[in-house]
Amino acid sequence: MKNRCAGLAVVVLSLVAFGIGNAQIAFYGVVDPNTYNVQVQTAIVYVSPTVDTFATPGWGGTQVDTAHIADITAWPDSVQLISSIGPIPNISMFPSPIPNVWYDFSVGSINKPRALFYSGVVNVEEPRSAEPLQHLNVSPSVVTEQMTVRLQPAGTGKPVVEIHDAVGNVVRSLNCAAGADGIAMATWNREDGLGRLVPEGVYFCRYAASGVVAVRKVLVTN
Repeated sequence: MKNRCAGLAVVVLSLVAFGIGNAQIAFYGVVDPNTYNVQVQTAIVYVSPTVDTFATPGWGGTQVDTAHIADITAWPDSVQLISSIGPIPNISMFPSPIPNVWYDFSVGSINKPRALFYSGVVNVEEPRSAEPLQHLNVSPSVVTEQMTVRLQPAGTGKPVVEIHDAVGNVVRSLNCAAGADGIAMATWNREDGLGRLVPEGVYFCRYAASGVVAVRKVLVTN
């Protein structure tokens, strides 16, 4: 469940069709545990007039973690997370969550664990099966200052990886330089093509080859 792309990532309510009858949004959650070990077992999503319960095994840990909770019909009225913070069971309610806003868990500690939520996008397709010959990796998937992009094998020339924002606009194109180890690499310092820092939110690293697209989701946060 640790799809840290996951992820990654935000700020726009949008519809994504995944080959099912009705358009839905891909609903994601991010947990920042601070100094704790947070394990989220269940997410209860309220989309009036329905209430749906989704198992989220493996979401959490001791580092920032992103999980795809579910594909839902509309942005939720509220979300409830059933989890454990260390050995202590915890139930936290997040009423009327705003995308890409951090909310504290209901716990008495000073450095509270926190969560944010975001939806999928319209214009960037994230395939769930076939990918091009090059394998696309990004690290870290939660970006505060800089991110490294890797393509393996590098292939010929200087492959280009595009950074898209949450509505599909290209904010930066990265020329990946091939090394002797057969891996093409590039770094992204959160700047757009004009040298301006991009705002917090979900972004998508996109690489296309032979008519097939590979996409990795990243979350940019301060």
